[in-house]
Amino acid sequence: MRPALMVLADDPAYGVPGLTDDPAVALRLLSATLDTVRQVAGVGRVLLVHPPDAESSLTPRALGFRLWPQLGASPGERYARAFQQGIDLGYEGSVVIGLNVPDLGAARITEAVGLLEEHQGVVIGDGDGGIGLLALQEPQPTLFTGETVPAYSELCTRASQQLVRLVELPPHHALTRDTLGAFAPSSA
Repeated sequence: MRPALMVLADDPAYGVPGLTDDPAVALRLLSATLDTVRQVAGVGRVLLVHPPDAESSLTPRALGFRLWPQLGASPGERYARAFQQGIDLGYEGSVVIGLNVPDLGAARITEAVGLLEEHQGVVIGDGDGGIGLLALQEPQPTLFTGETVPAYSELCTRASQQLVRLVELPPHHALTRDTLGAFAPSSA
């Protein structure tokens, strides 16, 4: 099994939604996330960008990644569609992360990728009620509704109701506006 390891990134010129408006900090988060993902073996690396015209400015930073536009009008729709995009690009399953977990670590991602071979899905919470990483063997569009990415508890409830078995790994605390300064000091 060779899944897509997909990084969801908005144009850094506008910051990282919900985290920072500073383009320089957004670029550092993107670089750190891509560096971590490059350390994970046995995956196809895909940088899903939004809006599509951001692709040209991100190409020099995306060595080793396929660049592809995110599909969907809202963050929730783009997140949900990422799993189908992985399949459409020829991969066997998808592992999706954003820029709020640049320090997740290659070992944790590799663990999730390994578990995906045997399980329908793997999830790592972000320590604040959200999702840090979600891996699915196949798209599960009914797990996602609305314009926002579901909360961790919503996702797990829907998965249970729909008999989608998710392995829940220990959470990894995502960056927040309050903790970002420790990761990217010049953002203060």
